[in-house]
Parts: sequence; C-alpha cells; structure tokens
Amino acid sequence: MAARPAAPTPWRLAFDRPAQFQAGLLAVVFVAAFWHLLDFVPPQLGELTYAWVHELDWSHGPLIPLFSVYLVYQRWDALRGRPVRRTGLGLALLPLGLLLYVLSLSGTIPFGYARPLAMMITLLGLIIALCGLPALRHLWLPWLYLFFAIPIPQRLHFAWTNPLRRVAAEVAAAVLNLIPGLHGERIGSNLRFEYNGVRSDIGVADACSGMRSTITLCALGVAVAFMTDRPRWQRIVLVLACVPIATFCNFIRVTITCWLHVFVDPKYASGQYHMVLGLAIMALAFGLFMGLGWLLDRLVVEEADDEPAPEAAPR
Repeated sequence: MAARPAAPTPWRLAFDRPAQFQAGLLAVVFVAAFWHLLDFVPPQLGELTYAWVHELDWSHGPLIPLFSVYLVYQRWDALRGRPVRRTGLGLALLPLGLLLYVLSLSGTIPFGYARPLAMMITLLGLIIALCGLPALRHLWLPWLYLFFAIPIPQRLHFAWTNPLRRVAAEVAAAVLNLIPGLHGERIGSNLRFEYNGVRSDIGVADACSGMRSTITLCALGVAVAFMTDRPRWQRIVLVLACVPIATFCNFIRVTITCWLHVFVDPKYASGQYHMVLGLAIMALAFGLFMGLGWLLDRLVVEEADDEPAPEAAPR
C-alpha cells in the first residue's frame, strides 16, 4: 500500500518575492501610522526626526536606522532562505503596541517614553508576524539597535548626565593640576582655574561628558562589534567596553577643552572649534574600538595542523 503524501503545512511558507512585497507594503503602513499624516494625531516618527534635526543631543539619530538596514542586509541571504513559521505571538504584539500607543496619546499613561516604546513593540510584532519567530535570530540586533535613536526619558537623562559631568570635571581638574602654576577645582559640574593670577570658570557641557556623548559613542562601539564577522565572545567584549571607552574619551575631551581655554584662547573651547574637537574624539573612540578588535583577533590564533591526515588502510 502506497504511503499517503504528507499534507502541506500552511504555517510554513517561504519568504519569497510576494512575501517581501507584503513586508514592504506593511512597512509603508507602519510609517504612515506613526507619522504626522493627520492633524489630530501627534506624530511619533515626526517627533523623532524633529529631535534628530533640532536637538544636538540626538543628532546621531538618522545614522541609526541606516546601520540597522545594513545589519539586515548582512543577514539577507539567511532570511530569504529561511522558511516562515507563522505564530500568534506577532499578531498578539501588534494590538498590544497599538493599544499602548493610543493610551499614551490619550494621557491614560502619563509617560512620554511609552509612545516610542509602543512603536517599537508594534514593529517587533510586524517582524514576527511577517518573518516568523525563528527569524529573530537574525533580526533581534537590527531591531534593538534602533533604541539608540530614541531619546531617553528626561528624568533619566538628567539623573545620569549630572554624575557623568561631575566625574569628568573632577578628572580634568586632577590632570590639569599636574601643570606647574595651575590650580583647578571642581565646583558642581563646573571647573574653576587660576593661572598667573587670572581666574576663569569653565562649564562642563552635556556634549562633552553627558549622556549625549556616551550614547553616541556606545552606538559607535556596538556598530564596530557587529559590522564585521567576528566570534561571539569578541562581540561581547567590545559591547562591554563601550561605556569605559566612552567615559575615557569624555575625560580626554573635557581635559583638552579646559587646556585650550586656559593656555590658548577661550574661543577654541566653544563654537565650531568645540564641534571639531568632538569629531576628533569620535575618531579617537573609533580607533580605540578598532584597536581593541585587532587585539582580540590576535589573542586566540588557530594553528593549522601541519601533520597530514593518515591515509585509510587498503582493505
């Protein structure tokens, strides 16, 4: 008796061209739902783009989605060849994210971060509904990386920024006090220097040592960890090194700014010169991350087996 052919499972589909077209269409619907298309609907994506353009703290925001797209591109062959296993989890996350968004708009949830969080939950639901839960093995990082582009709550921003500024000011004062004839002390998050009878005060800005620069440099470190193929343990080390490297670079920036203010000209510690210094610190951080990656590559060297494999004995 011939075996009966197995019935096809409707929940196991290929992520082919029609499925990709469906994903693109739903992506357009997602952008339209969270953009400022209606006057009575406050925009979420519109608020983000406004913060990216007009707030210096989040000027790195436009680069984050681009790198997320690059991460998806890196994994595109694996995604395209993976069958889609439909699951109810994605369909459950979609109404949950939309409900959270509506409640945050109505004021029921008086928490501003709930709106971008609802948008990210909705996006996660779309990913799972379209690509299946196993696809998160390749898409969890591009989704999670998008959080670097979302401004953190103001309460947390100020709570974390002030300690970072005070520590950076303390380190800069200790380093510059090593210069003969210079006396510096920290007053709050400001620095007061006295050199050759001239006293000057320098304020440590958030751009130098606060959450703005820390988040930007951490996003850079994570990008370095995942933009090339490397072992998982190396990526973990690079991610764990993000905060120490960012903090060290902030110390360098504050110290150089104070030195320019005292010994060169105060104009070099502000304005366009200060922005150029910030770009130089970004280059320094990138070099430190790349150098750490280079060092990790040489910590473990796989030696090739020089001995030839034994030949099979003739029967």
